[in-house]
Amino acid sequence: MQTQTYQIQQQTIELALDERVFAPSAHGLYYANQIPIAAGERVIDIGCGSGIFAVYAARQGASVLATDISADAAELTAANALRNGVQVDTATGGFFAGSEATYDVILANLPQEIVMPDSAVLLGERISEIDGGLRGNDLLLQLLEQAPAHMHETSRMYLPLHTLSDYHHSLRVAMQDFNVRLVAIGDLPAKSFVTDHLGFYLELAEAGAIRLFKHQGQWYTNIYVIELTLKSTE
Repeated sequence: MQTQTYQIQQQTIELALDERVFAPSAHGLYYANQIPIAAGERVIDIGCGSGIFAVYAARQGASVLATDISADAAELTAANALRNGVQVDTATGGFFAGSEATYDVILANLPQEIVMPDSAVLLGERISEIDGGLRGNDLLLQLLEQAPAHMHETSRMYLPLHTLSDYHHSLRVAMQDFNVRLVAIGDLPAKSFVTDHLGFYLELAEAGAIRLFKHQGQWYTNIYVIELTLKSTE
């Protein structure tokens, strides 16, 4: 099995990779390098994939539950935790996978891109790893609805917003129930399925639904990392 080493903040993490499981992407690695986790915190990693966020949190001394709709992903995350000398509890299922607990930190790098139909055909079953629906934020909006039941007054939820989705809409929805703090903004090269169908995405950008820009001959999108806390009910 192939392995890859990653530097996440002060941690060096080695992951085994499996072609059946989503591997850390440039977006995910940028996000991972912005997340503050403290020892003793209770953390949930939603959509854990190969386990990069869960392992990092456990290496920081947190108690971690990692969930994924893929049993292969949950199994790989548990194995990668042991590979790095920590333990991560795992569960197979969507979002909180049946957990009724509250968490100090919620992490979730969910599929959050608009994928045009032609690309969807080429991607086949792997489309679920990136496709966020018509506006690119279907799963993110579902998480925003479910998360408050798993948060206490000092819980923090860290989310990446990808500008290949209607990120303005995501922010407007988030601000209804959460205090929103901007943690970081990054520029990342647009993926090939974007540049191969540039006309489609430039129309979306022109309409203000996404952000796509060109710099020194290279097309880019942005990633915004935000921190969400519950608004006071008083």
